[in-house]
Amino acid sequence: MSMNRRSFLKTSGAAAGIATIGGCASVGGTGPKVVIVGGGYGGATAAKYIRMWGPNIEVTLVERNTDFISCPISNLVVGGVLAMKDITVSYEMLAKKYGVNVVRGEAVAVDAEKKVVRLANGNSLPFDRVILSPGVDLTYEDIPGLNNAAAQEKVLHAWKAGPQTMALRKQLEALRDGGVVAISIPTAPYRCPPGPYERACLIAGYLK
Repeated sequence: MSMNRRSFLKTSGAAAGIATIGGCASVGGTGPKVVIVGGGYGGATAAKYIRMWGPNIEVTLVERNTDFISCPISNLVVGGVLAMKDITVSYEMLAKKYGVNVVRGEAVAVDAEKKVVRLANGNSLPFDRVILSPGVDLTYEDIPGLNNAAAQEKVLHAWKAGPQTMALRKQLEALRDGGVVAISIPTAPYRCPPGPYERACLIAGYLK
């Protein structure tokens, strides 16, 4: 049933969306323009499939990082099953394989009236359609005592895969025999309900 539903969505909803984009009046006159803000799972996937289903569409992805690091499977790095290189993919593949224009930068504003995305460096990207997929970020200022670099380096969480993922891995490797691992479960609702349990299982497996 789920496969039928996915096929239906792919052939009807997605195709209808591409047809709508194809009918836009292009800002630059060279073809429809789609600007995507954020290169996580949502933004990068949208960029790939819009180019596949609408080769005439000019797709620009705005992302501040050079590589995509998979957060959902980063617990495998903490547990020693995978290495960081195994969960890291360069955005260059989107450009080389699918023809996506990858702009490394940060979007600071969307002018819906003028149809431009403004970047932190002062540049602007015109669009016919814009997709906002910036993901989530941590608001340290909401947690007493964590709103400074020293505290953030000491209290690790690795909810965003990257340097803290490796820092947690190194902490685990350095754990003395008879040491204690404490994992707290955030109050629901939160971003990844199975996350703490996955991490606990992988750490237990490594220690065993």
